[in-house]
Amino acid sequence: MEHRWGERLVVDIPVQVSVPPLLIGSGRIQNISISGAWISGQFDLPPLARAFVVFELDLGGMRESMPIACYVTRVRPEGIGVEWRELAPQIVSDLMLFFTGTHASPGEPLSASAPESHTEEIATLKTLVS
Repeated sequence: MEHRWGERLVVDIPVQVSVPPLLIGSGRIQNISISGAWISGQFDLPPLARAFVVFELDLGGMRESMPIACYVTRVRPEGIGVEWRELAPQIVSDLMLFFTGTHASPGEPLSASAPESHTEEIATLKTLVS
């Protein structure tokens, strides 16, 4: 049974998963929605574990980590499903808006391309998908 809120987008975004102060591992978000995401990778976390998905941003040449609080909802050998603790965190909403304006073939991960008018936001979001 599907419990996801909103549209699920196929993406390919590198992230880290942590349970502070420990870094659990690195992975890639394969699909994302305003309520959660599927992250491929090897993680040693049980269902219902509280964790953070950490996005690495390049803002004006400076690296910044953006952690998003989540719960682990699914555990599989190939990755984990997470639900955001807050519905539609700002970075996720921004990513959803950014990727909704892009075009890809069905089943193909969305890539960073958008109108030139938002160059600073585009540059920041492009660093997420590289």
